[in-house]
Amino acid sequence: MEATELRLNNLVIYEDEIVPVIGMENKHNGLFVKIDSFTAVDQRKLKPIALTAEWFSKLGFKEVYRSSTRVRFDLPNFCRYDFDLSSNKILEGFLFFGNYIKCTHLHQLQNIYFTLTGEELKVEHNLTQKEIVA
Repeated sequence: MEATELRLNNLVIYEDEIVPVIGMENKHNGLFVKIDSFTAVDQRKLKPIALTAEWFSKLGFKEVYRSSTRVRFDLPNFCRYDFDLSSNKILEGFLFFGNYIKCTHLHQLQNIYFTLTGEELKVEHNLTQKEIVA
């Protein structure tokens, strides 16, 4: 994950905790990501959050279809995301006008959603300030 992929409000993992990106700054010839008012960390210490069924639930998506080869989640009245359970993963990603946009991490989905709607993708399940990643 590169810092150029991140925008404000993206959720990422730092030291096994989920943290929001609240800013970026150049320091000591490097790019640092602010995760709270006092802490800016080297972008290489951040990890992306993998998209899972649990995360789709937290984002308000509902499972609407399941077969031996695919699982589909819908965000009512807006979009779909398919998990391809086969080995080739051809039919996987954010479904937009019949095309799959590959994204496997939460920050990527947040960015796509914001680009298309101009709004933040809201986490419906309240996370603790710094929820521990299992």
